[in-house]
Amino acid sequence: MLTILKYMKLRIMRLQLFISFIILTTIALLHLYDAYQTYSICGLLENTPYTQSLLFDGSSGFRIVYLLIMPLTVSVGVSDIFIQDRKQHLLHHAYINHGNKSVDIKVILYSSIVASLLVIIPLLINFIGEFLILPNILPERFTNKPIGIYSSSTLSVSLYYAMPLLYILLYILLAGIWGAIMNVFAITLSIYANRRILAIIGPFIFQILLIILTNLPYKPFIVPPIYFLMGRTEFMYIEVLPIVLTFILFISLSMYFYTRGIRKYELD
Repeated sequence: MLTILKYMKLRIMRLQLFISFIILTTIALLHLYDAYQTYSICGLLENTPYTQSLLFDGSSGFRIVYLLIMPLTVSVGVSDIFIQDRKQHLLHHAYINHGNKSVDIKVILYSSIVASLLVIIPLLINFIGEFLILPNILPERFTNKPIGIYSSSTLSVSLYYAMPLLYILLYILLAGIWGAIMNVFAITLSIYANRRILAIIGPFIFQILLIILTNLPYKPFIVPPIYFLMGRTEFMYIEVLPIVLTFILFISLSMYFYTRGIRKYELD
């Protein structure tokens, strides 16, 4: 009976991850179809894989949808598996033999790699697909000026025009890193709050709060990941300092949630 229950639990975990992957991949493929339709109708020279990839397509709402639900798909597809294991004491044997912190760090590291791949693979599918449907025309600073890549709308406009392929891959990698950070945030929040639903929606709600707070001051000191993960943004000026401060904020909160949660767990 116990073996059957473990088998069913593994099936459910795989289903969670599979559904999350399908959701993100579907968005990436829908955007690919939308880019194909746009090029078929307009046929503009600006419609290239370097300007129409999911994170760089300023005229499409699919990139906003992708980045907005990314925290939810990561927490449901990856983080929640650890949350369930911990809540149902399935890691108890590992804790006895290796210690709480050692096991937590290894599981968080492994799940963060999975979370990164969950975010990166659909973006790579989208980017590769762009080369199959759009002309491979390298962006040029003067003739392609209407594409809207300026020093204020992206992290390094000179690198974009010099090596656009590398630049877009760096943005995809950056999105994967933030997927891992969202996973760490969700897991540590679950340890602190000891409530599964709060840990699942926590990263999503926190991102919404950051969006609201960012639009209040004239010059924001922190910036929601959904803004700077876009290859180009019309929402705000892209600066390194707010991005670094946002990174520090997420890491600091994760460390606080983990240490306070472990302390509460030991006292109980």
